[in-house]
Amino acid sequence: MIAKTPKAAVNPLLQELNRTYLNIHFDKEDAFWKDKMGLSSRVPGDFEKKEIHLQSWISDPKYLPALRTELAKPDLSPDDRIGLQGWLRFFDVHAMENPEAKTLANRIVEMEGRLQEARGAMKLGYIDPATGESTPASSIRLGLYVRTSQDEALRKAAHRGLQSIEREMLDKGFLDIVRERNKLGRMLGYEDYYDYKVTRNEGFSKRVLFDILGDLEKRTRDACKASLEALTAKSGPSAREAWNFLYLTAGDVTTQMDPYFGFGTALGRWGRSFTALGIKYRGATLTLDLLDRKGKYENGFMHGPIPGFMDAGEYLPARINFTANAIPGQVGSGHRATETLFHEGGHAAHFSNILMPSPCFSQEYAPTSVAFAETQSMFLDSFIETPEWLVRYARDERGLPMPLDLIRENIVKKHPYKAFALRAMLTVCFAEKAIYEMPEADLTPDNVIKTLRRIEADLQFLNEGTRPVLSVPHLLSGESSAYYHGYVLAEMAVHQTRRFFLKRDGALVDNPNIGRDLAEHYWKPGNARTFPDMIQGLTGQPFGAEATVEMVNKPLAEALAEVDEAAGRNAAPASMAAPVDLDAVVRIVHGDEVIASNENGESFDSIERSFAEWLLKNNAG
Repeated sequence: MIAKTPKAAVNPLLQELNRTYLNIHFDKEDAFWKDKMGLSSRVPGDFEKKEIHLQSWISDPKYLPALRTELAKPDLSPDDRIGLQGWLRFFDVHAMENPEAKTLANRIVEMEGRLQEARGAMKLGYIDPATGESTPASSIRLGLYVRTSQDEALRKAAHRGLQSIEREMLDKGFLDIVRERNKLGRMLGYEDYYDYKVTRNEGFSKRVLFDILGDLEKRTRDACKASLEALTAKSGPSAREAWNFLYLTAGDVTTQMDPYFGFGTALGRWGRSFTALGIKYRGATLTLDLLDRKGKYENGFMHGPIPGFMDAGEYLPARINFTANAIPGQVGSGHRATETLFHEGGHAAHFSNILMPSPCFSQEYAPTSVAFAETQSMFLDSFIETPEWLVRYARDERGLPMPLDLIRENIVKKHPYKAFALRAMLTVCFAEKAIYEMPEADLTPDNVIKTLRRIEADLQFLNEGTRPVLSVPHLLSGESSAYYHGYVLAEMAVHQTRRFFLKRDGALVDNPNIGRDLAEHYWKPGNARTFPDMIQGLTGQPFGAEATVEMVNKPLAEALAEVDEAAGRNAAPASMAAPVDLDAVVRIVHGDEVIASNENGESFDSIERSFAEWLLKNNAG
């Protein structure tokens, strides 16, 4: 239960819904965090039990008549009317009037819990090519090997390790879950489960979605093909092997850039960069669990146990948890930690700044748009690859800036493959769609794997996909299944948003107008407006792919010229001693252990020092 319940709202029904939801949601999220972080207080099955309780409440249609009655009253205050309209939309999206559908939905949650247990218990690793022995490794470590190891045999072994997740999940019940999910989607009147999830979250059908994605696929095809042909001409046919492509296009430059992304200084880069952007968290409590460990969920995420909202005119600050799976000391870990802080910290900023009169506007599930939520995180994590940010914030342990030649080399290596990166995301979308569209008689492990390999080859022009589709954890989990398209739509919105700020202000990095305008146009309304309306409201242009297509087709010489422009604008490196003011309580934890916090008024500098000292003490720095 939440210790502090909301103040009384003017309208009793709004008060009841706000209070009830907060308590049920908090109980579920508390159990979720314990479960995914592998905390000692975790109780097996408790998360699934509380998830079922939450789903039962939000899918109960009993509130719909009462909401319509209240909204018919002419004397409601503006805030009460907005809050009740939000709840009406919320229950319209979630309510299941068919008792059989509710029973099936609960059964699916239980099945997903058992699959997650199987995934957690899996003895994941790789066969060491030097010794022939099985070596345990998390999916995070395997992915780092594929991207950065100089040993091709090890890269291949790590990729095969990632592929082993697919067969294990297919053999442990994933396809039974697919069948039941499809049954639920059709029971609720949709084409299949994917159509149900897309319509519920985005407000348009699967067919509309894949018209958009199909158009993007066509408009990035030639650029991707040309880049692969050039790479093959330069590096030989083996460049089309999944375990070679990422290394050849970024691996060695990632190694060279690694000293400028120290793991222990990632917190400072995030805090100072967000402060300079004018981003505030409105008194939110942020709990960050950043390091990989056995028993921890192998993917970064942000969840909000307490959604922030205007409670009878007074703001109730959010409580937010986010996590990463960084492996200190391994090449690329500091970059990954920084990327996660910007990405999940972007989510947290979004959900800490929603100023609506009910938590239904500020929770991260439907009718909140997946695409819009991911736009916030991906817009902010896009900063760390841009020349102007690298010039300002990338520093080695002596405080020396990243050389401009290395920034140029990073662009030379990565820019030609921007179309590929988009199509790698599209691969997951088209593959997941194909799984849900397979006739039940064809839904076998062998057929699914064959289908996945075909789609990977068609979209990426490689022999296999760089990231095996079913190693992507989103597809297995109920809350993030039929979700990945949100990243693609968000990528399109990111480039449209970046183009808007660049044209208006001339710069992105350390531009305080960004925090101000994101808060006002993107964050404040919560899910009260649609994804396309939000994008157009800020940028003044209808949502579309033009900025994205322009980016992937930008000549390399033009991209390289941006390095000199960035150096001219930001000749002085950002001060790593600059004060950090995020207006947030920040707690750094490692499982059950609290490493550092400013809960008692400590400075952000003290959090940084305590975290760095902990890393050294635990041989993690």
